[in-house]
Amino acid sequence: MVALLKLLALLPSLVLATPLVSERAQPRELESQSTFEKSDIVPHTFVDVETRSLDEIYEAAKKENGTLRVGWGGDVQRSKAGMLNAFKKKFPNIDLDIEMNLSKYLDSAADRTYKTTNGKDHGFDVVVMQTTSNFPRWKSDGRLLPYKVISWDDIYSEFVDDDGAYTGAHIFSIGTNVYNPNVTKVSLPNSYLDYLQAQWANKIILTYPNDDDAVLYLFKVIVDKYGLSYIHSLQAQNVTWVRGTATPSILISNTNPHKDIDPVTGMRHAQSISFASSSTFATGVATYEHPDVRISWPQTAAIFSTTTMPETSKLFLNFLMDDGWQSVVSESEYATRRKFDKGGILNQTTESGLNPLAYVEFMEDRRQVESFRFELEHILGTAVGANPVDVW
Repeated sequence: MVALLKLLALLPSLVLATPLVSERAQPRELESQSTFEKSDIVPHTFVDVETRSLDEIYEAAKKENGTLRVGWGGDVQRSKAGMLNAFKKKFPNIDLDIEMNLSKYLDSAADRTYKTTNGKDHGFDVVVMQTTSNFPRWKSDGRLLPYKVISWDDIYSEFVDDDGAYTGAHIFSIGTNVYNPNVTKVSLPNSYLDYLQAQWANKIILTYPNDDDAVLYLFKVIVDKYGLSYIHSLQAQNVTWVRGTATPSILISNTNPHKDIDPVTGMRHAQSISFASSSTFATGVATYEHPDVRISWPQTAAIFSTTTMPETSKLFLNFLMDDGWQSVVSESEYATRRKFDKGGILNQTTESGLNPLAYVEFMEDRRQVESFRFELEHILGTAVGANPVDVW
């Protein structure tokens, strides 16, 4: 199969502290899959697609002693709760410990543990995260266990390593308008330029792009379209910048008029809108898909070769890619599996920003990533606040 990534990763790369909120502070065209060829990556030994059933793998996993350690990329605790409950309900005899944190912290933790244990451990058996540039590097160093899940042949070849070293598990996207329908009754922005209108001054909550690579890429696509001057104009709107992609939606969802007053602007957070936020874990908010650019990326999973629980690790990956969980996370829109990809993710253009392979290419060029990150940080300031994982 054609692979998702090529070896170009040098640096690992979703975050609020007391106080929760801080104030003021051209994508290259992809050439038909060739961008992601891995001819320079040392292949693993060929592995066949898993032929056992989930129940059979479960029986094998029950013979292993210990707790499966999973590094789960995310920035709000609720993002792991549903998955954890579903897994425990289906496999009650498996002990599972999920460390949820920002992907950029998980990958560095894995590298640090690998170094301090002289290559004997990564601190995790399995990782699922957005920092896609790490996986080719780990593969070339022999640090990933090749494995092809039961549903392997239904996964788009662009989202997997053809040797089975890593697998695109979910498609996430960001860039839609998020608002509180009980408070915001006016017409919503139809483009990012509309966010510069006077009516939205002091009413915009956004995630720091210099704190999260997915949000950074969204801003890269916006700047490619409107120029860097757009960021200066946006900043002049007195944006409330926060850490964590779920944070804007959670703040906007607040319905208590006595508890959501911004201390600087005096505005209610529920009166605000956002385009850089995930609304999945906030109740009381709605989304509006404007026709302007958005972005998507493949949340990618792999098993570390140092695992002492290979069968349990395989069980977990098969659970993630099984029909039951895929039907939940795809939400009838985009997926790495053909069966659940109702929106046609690979039909999305680079110009729209929704092509997830363009995100992968962006992530591979760490020099470009860090240069653009610091360019925005110079305008917006350093991300201020605690890790949102510790807040939400």
